[in-house]
Amino acid sequence: MKRIFLPVILLAFIANVSAQLHVTSAGNVGVETTTPGYTLDVAGDINLLGSTANIIAWTSDVPIMFKVNGSDLAGNTGNAEQTNVSFGYRSLSSNPTGDYNTAIGDRALRYNTTGYENAAFGSWSLLSNTTGNNNTAYGDLSLYNNVTGNNNTAIGAKAKASTTNLNNIIAIGYQATATASNEARIGNNNITSIGGCVAWTTFLSDKRVKKNIRDDVPGLDFINRLQPVTYNIDLDAIDKLRNIGEKPSRDGASQELTDAEKEAREATEKIVQTGFLAQDVEEVAKSIGYDFSGVDVDGIGVYGLRYAEFVVPLVKAVQELSEQNERLQALVYSLLEKEDAPALKSAYTTGLQEAASKGASLQQNSPNPFNQSTVIRYTLPQNGKSAQLVINNTAGAIVRQIPLQAGTESVTIESGALSADIYYYSLYVGNSLIDTKKMILTK
Repeated sequence: MKRIFLPVILLAFIANVSAQLHVTSAGNVGVETTTPGYTLDVAGDINLLGSTANIIAWTSDVPIMFKVNGSDLAGNTGNAEQTNVSFGYRSLSSNPTGDYNTAIGDRALRYNTTGYENAAFGSWSLLSNTTGNNNTAYGDLSLYNNVTGNNNTAIGAKAKASTTNLNNIIAIGYQATATASNEARIGNNNITSIGGCVAWTTFLSDKRVKKNIRDDVPGLDFINRLQPVTYNIDLDAIDKLRNIGEKPSRDGASQELTDAEKEAREATEKIVQTGFLAQDVEEVAKSIGYDFSGVDVDGIGVYGLRYAEFVVPLVKAVQELSEQNERLQALVYSLLEKEDAPALKSAYTTGLQEAASKGASLQQNSPNPFNQSTVIRYTLPQNGKSAQLVINNTAGAIVRQIPLQAGTESVTIESGALSADIYYYSLYVGNSLIDTKKMILTK
């Protein structure tokens, strides 16, 4: 076994401690022991520059064990005396049997009892941990409230989990708070931008790791029901929901926000943002039986949205629109082959030109297919021309004509006396055909 000679400790000992020395024939020096097993073997306390320390072992193959200020590692017994490292007042001071822990800082891992393989760096880091294992806390008060949670990582002052028993969480940044097991959070409520040089990669997109693959993603039926909105964030409401309005402190009292923190909050609340309301998105998805993974509810019931998930139903919607456009184009061209083709072709061409230049448009009905009622939205310019919506059946017969008003409006079609069938509805402005779309009535 390789011995490590400690001249600094020896000099400090000679200068400050009066004790009996014993030197063996092998050259080992013992202090208050007649059988020194190492180059320097001290039994008892050593006074190093005024601090009482207990060096249990210091060799090349036994971990360093320190007891500083007469309180840290005080409760360690058995194997725990050989596998823990502690620096700081009352750090690991209650630990009797927990192994392979590292505590650096005032009261770091203060109440740990049987927890093992924890690493706490910073005052009061992992303070309340008793039986939690494999936790890493770096920063003042980081993971201070964890008691039984395992495999957690917190980096940053006051970074933590919202409760005492979460597992496998990641909290990075000042006051970052994870609210449920297996959750990662970056930054606090004042963060206004998170980014990097490349987009985030979802590595689980590999086909080989997916099963139960189904082609059942809704497109237009889902997208047409969503309601985009603009809004401002209410940070006080977020703090109340997540119970993080008060900054933790060592004496248990709340701490006032600094001027810089107040300014950051005010700036964040002034930003006009664009998006959806998560509860509305969830309601829309449920109404059509869509198990949409873009709605995320955390461990304390606060809603969020994964906006990247919207790409998939949007792609589906574009595919559906493309398919509908191809069918409608085929229908138009088949109509143009009839006897009145020249007149129809002229009306169709003129209508497309007028629509493009003056902003008239016709949207797909929603829902489609429908069995009771459906809504058709349209936009008409303020040009004084009369407009109407004409509905035809597959035989070409007109089943309904509806006068329209200028502006962005909508028409509700009730199933009424209509039979289950495929119908085509067309927007006319003056004598110009603007657009034709297909709707399906099922009963």
